[in-house]
Amino acid sequence: MKKILLTLASAAMLLTSCDDKLDIKPYGSSTLSTVDELETLLNGLPYLWSGSDYFDLEVICNNTYRPWNGVADYIGNDNSLRYAYFTYDESIDRADLTDDDYRYNNLYQKINYMNTVISKVPGADGGTAQKKDQIVAEARVRRAWYHFLLVGMYARQYDEAEADKLGGIPYVDNTNSAEEKTKLSLKKTYERILEDCADNVLEKLVPTGVDNVCRCGLDFGYGVRARVLFQMKRYDEALRYADLALKINGRLENRSAVKTTGNWILDYDCPSNYYLIYSDNSNLGDLYGYVISPEVAACIDPDDYVFKYYVAEPYMDPAWGTPYPTVPEGCLQSNIGDARCNVWGLRSESMYYIKAECLIRSGQISEGLAQIDKVRASRIEDPEIYADKTGLTEAEAMKLLQDSKRFEFIKTFENFFDRKRWNSEEAYKATIVRDLTSLGLGTYSLSPDSPIWVFPFPMNAVKHNKSLTQNY
Repeated sequence: MKKILLTLASAAMLLTSCDDKLDIKPYGSSTLSTVDELETLLNGLPYLWSGSDYFDLEVICNNTYRPWNGVADYIGNDNSLRYAYFTYDESIDRADLTDDDYRYNNLYQKINYMNTVISKVPGADGGTAQKKDQIVAEARVRRAWYHFLLVGMYARQYDEAEADKLGGIPYVDNTNSAEEKTKLSLKKTYERILEDCADNVLEKLVPTGVDNVCRCGLDFGYGVRARVLFQMKRYDEALRYADLALKINGRLENRSAVKTTGNWILDYDCPSNYYLIYSDNSNLGDLYGYVISPEVAACIDPDDYVFKYYVAEPYMDPAWGTPYPTVPEGCLQSNIGDARCNVWGLRSESMYYIKAECLIRSGQISEGLAQIDKVRASRIEDPEIYADKTGLTEAEAMKLLQDSKRFEFIKTFENFFDRKRWNSEEAYKATIVRDLTSLGLGTYSLSPDSPIWVFPFPMNAVKHNKSLTQNY
């Protein structure tokens, strides 16, 4: 069981102290000089500030609705990002409305911390050669992951035939603040990501998982490479690294205890987390008040432990109840207050689903469905065994996977990244339809190749970097 070695309060203090110590001077130099001091840059509070109180990735996927004011809050201003993402209005100039983007800024700030570690640790005082190698390797893998999140949001889906012609993102590998960070092609961006999580880097990581939720070991390293290759549609290679990750940490969060306790507590130190990055909000990343669409609600198994047995005190509310009448019929609103979502990080469940899809695509349908069954067994009381189904086509097995995965990874980046990837394949592309007829507001649709699937670079970055032309 992982243990949180730093309380959230002390971690926040540590992050502040790290920011103070970093003290970036002109050209990126830093006041940190010892290995121990530099290592504190890896211990910052693992959150990603979004700058908004709604999750636009899941809004775009038609997975969530804003609570409280509901639809009215989305469509009340037809010249806003909320309106563009909710109505799928491609005519709105999203770049012009994006003066700033907290995710973009925060991820590149994290990358800057990693670059400080990578550049300074080898020559720093103290620490063994092995410790230095481990610290640098961890910083490189995390740098790869932060760039992967960025390219998944701000560029188009990777396709080998077109990747060298499409725009990617700047791959920042130094702390020279005076240097313009040139946007690379999509192909080159992914090549750089893979270099930072290559085998010769991974072999220097702590060869297990780690006990500190702020840090990561080899399970995360293998997981990063698996998830990147998976997004690139290099499924055979992704399967290999997902297997390696699961051999180190295949532990699953088990929700069966909800049957007897009536409560679902998912802590940040859940043993299935390879590396935690939660989304900062007033509830520190929990599910309370989160409204899911009718389409996601339909993916919940009636025998799901949380859905069936959870009772929210003091009013004895169910886990997923009826929301305010400001959203379409069939939506459900979460009353769950103690489930902390790993929104931007990685956990073992992702590896099981990667393995499942890769096996299904290779024709090993029963074996692939068995991986989903392993996860579902810890979620659902007496679940139907998918692997026992016979005569399923690849498409039928994929539909089971997609529905199961959609709810499993609610309120994470996974659904958005998956949908972009599936939309690039003829067999699995789909037009999303948001049905508001129960509110008398008609329907809205999002095509698989819509520019909405690519977020705009913020204007405060574009005006300082001429290479940041938009990728849609």
